[in-house]
Amino acid sequence: MLELIKTYYSYNSWATEKVLVSCEQLSSEDYNASGCSGNGSIGETLSHLILVQQGWLGWFEKTLELKDAVKIMTTEKLATLDDAKKRWSIVDKQTVHFVHGLTDDSLKEIRNFTRMNGKQESHPLWKLMMHTANHGTHTRAQIVAGIRRAGHDPGNVDLLNYVLNVT
Repeated sequence: MLELIKTYYSYNSWATEKVLVSCEQLSSEDYNASGCSGNGSIGETLSHLILVQQGWLGWFEKTLELKDAVKIMTTEKLATLDDAKKRWSIVDKQTVHFVHGLTDDSLKEIRNFTRMNGKQESHPLWKLMMHTANHGTHTRAQIVAGIRRAGHDPGNVDLLNYVLNVT
């Protein structure tokens, strides 16, 4: 399980970097135009991608209560591509540090939390981490589609491309 988590988060880092570089091709109008599935504009969706990872990571590291992590995910916004790049640099470094400190035993640690509907949940850390990484893949796909609709080539950010060409 540990190798899977490390690989998937390494891929996540690589793919997000590629998306950030791809966004440099966009005009301000394209970056801020509504119509990117999921979260409004490409910029808003990129902001969502980064802030969700930051929020979950804070909870995973136990530096944030879940309510504070959710607040980051739902209320903060990164206004510009430069803001997104700066925040991603911080979040990515924190993520790499956290992931490299994991063990098979720490991934099995049960996390208890209460959902917004009041339902109590208990899940091992690895499942919650896979959710966050998978969310990144889903959200990057929305951004990639938006970049393509704007007439630009975002490149191939598929996991297989990463495995075949980077690892």
